[in-house]
Order: sequence, then structure tokens, then C-alpha cells
Amino acid sequence: MNELETYIRAHAAEFDTAAPAPGHAWRFRAKLRKSHPAPTYHALTFALAAVAAVVLVLRPGAPRDFRYVPDDPEAIYLAYMDHVAGLYGALPAESSAARDAAIREITEEGVPLFEQLPDELSRREQARILKAYYSELLEGARQLTKSTK
Repeated sequence: MNELETYIRAHAAEFDTAAPAPGHAWRFRAKLRKSHPAPTYHALTFALAAVAAVVLVLRPGAPRDFRYVPDDPEAIYLAYMDHVAGLYGALPAESSAARDAAIREITEEGVPLFEQLPDELSRREQARILKAYYSELLEGARQLTKSTK
């Protein structure tokens, strides 16, 4: 262990100047999300409403698909969650409980798909699968939102 410690101390400057790997922030957020217990339904609803408000205020012209999301599974999942928050934020205050429940059934996952994909697939292939899957879910939720307004 002394050799490793000596090497690290001798090359400390090299370790401190290295930039995080691409996608580090997305992976960190995904790990952080896994380490915290799931929020209650009311806290989750409030959080989604707050995120939707921020998204609508700060990104009014944001694209509604995944073309501009990097080919990183965690980034795609977080973008999907942003879109879901936007759907909830766009619902009128007097929206029906049945519609809200139907949208929840379409968009919520017990275990996110990006955690279920085999590691043997390349990141690009995982991204392609996730973009197709989440695009279909969002389109279904959007159609439901439009048809019941």
C-alpha cells in the first residue's frame, strides 16, 4: 500500500487537473437518485410541478423529442423525466383524476428501463432503444392529454 500512496502523492497534480469524463453529471445524478429513498406521492407531485414550472419558464422553446440528448442512457432518462414533468405542468388545474391516473400509468416506471438494459449492449445501442421506447411513451401520454382537454 505504501507504493500506491507514494505514487498518488508524487502525481497528485495530474489527478487534480483531470476533467470529469463526459456524462459524469448525468451518471452522478442517477446514482444519487438511487441512494435516496423514494419520495411520497405528494412530495413527488409537488416536485414534478416545480420542475415543470422551471422547465416552462427557462426553456419555453425546448424540443419535445430526444434529438438533442446525448447518447447516454442516464441523460435520456432525465430528459424523459423533464418531458413527463412538462406534461403534468401543462395539465389544467381542474384535470380529471382518471386522466391523471392514466398518464401516470403510461409514464411511471418501477425500475427505469435504462437500469434494465444489458451491459453487453453498446452505449449507442442502449441510447437508440431508450429513445425509441421513451418517445413512444411520451407520444401516448401527449395524445391522452390532447384528447381529454
